Amino acid sequence: MDLSRVLITRQHVVDLLPLMRLRPEQEARLLALHYPVDFRVAAAAFLSVGVELETLTDRMGGSP
Repeated sequence: MDLSRVLITRQHVVDLLPLMRLRPEQEARLLALHYPVDFRVAAAAFLSVGVELETLTDRMGGSP
């Protein structure tokens, strides 16, 4: 699946926040993006607050 064409909405990120276990300032940083954003922008934002996609996938119950 080519995720580079997937758009991530603010609601999608809001739904993921409990799984990310972030500090309030990290959450605010993610929510400050101008949504919708493409997947690579969201992935870079997650990494910037210390969340690797593999970790998030694991917390969501998926396999890498």
